[in-house]
Amino acid sequence: MNDRNPLIVLALICATVASFLWGGYHALMPLLFLSGLSLVSVICLWSSSYIDTRSLATLAIVSMALAAVDEYAHTSSGAFSYFDGMTPSPLAVFGWSLFVLGIVATAQYLHQRMPLERLDTRASRILLALTPVTLLIVSAWVQGYLPFFDPLLISVYLFLTSASLYHSYHHRFGWCMWVVISSMIFGTIMEYLGGVEGLWVYPFDEPMAFFIVFTWALRVLTVLAVSSLLGVEVRGE
Repeated sequence: MNDRNPLIVLALICATVASFLWGGYHALMPLLFLSGLSLVSVICLWSSSYIDTRSLATLAIVSMALAAVDEYAHTSSGAFSYFDGMTPSPLAVFGWSLFVLGIVATAQYLHQRMPLERLDTRASRILLALTPVTLLIVSAWVQGYLPFFDPLLISVYLFLTSASLYHSYHHRFGWCMWVVISSMIFGTIMEYLGGVEGLWVYPFDEPMAFFIVFTWALRVLTVLAVSSLLGVEVRGE
């Protein structure tokens, strides 16, 4: 293990905490959200022992870059808004890096124990990436969020879909399946906790928009795809 890895993760944690305080989120006393964030941080610190520094740094940087664009597109469209009123919120930008690292570490752990190799075909890989896209569109339509999909947000989703298809097609089904499952589990928990405790607000006053859960699967696959194109391959093996 490179001794710099825990320092990188600690720097990301500090940046996230600083954004939390700067945005005034502490006034909400979101204990459940902070508990979830603490768990993710612990997972990131633990996983830093099993990843090289270049991969760790690349995943973090790509996550924050994608977060800046993705979160701006969602907040500027009115799909949801953050407590601090920023577009995007620094909490989301820095928080993404921890979130993605935690999801990838969890997916690696699960894939090593249940690789699902028998299900690996070209067709299953493509279907895996298209499933969250389909569910995203359906859930956004059912809850009435499709009108918020302006040209910028549609462009972001087209990019997320293309990158997810690319990564899923070129990597084993089992690995991508655990990435998708881990993304949706973490996404459901953190999005719900943040919504319930008021860190972000949806226009229809529900605690969570279901399409965001499926968005997280595409987000993490996209981070992995971009990192791969930059020469950093993160796999479950």
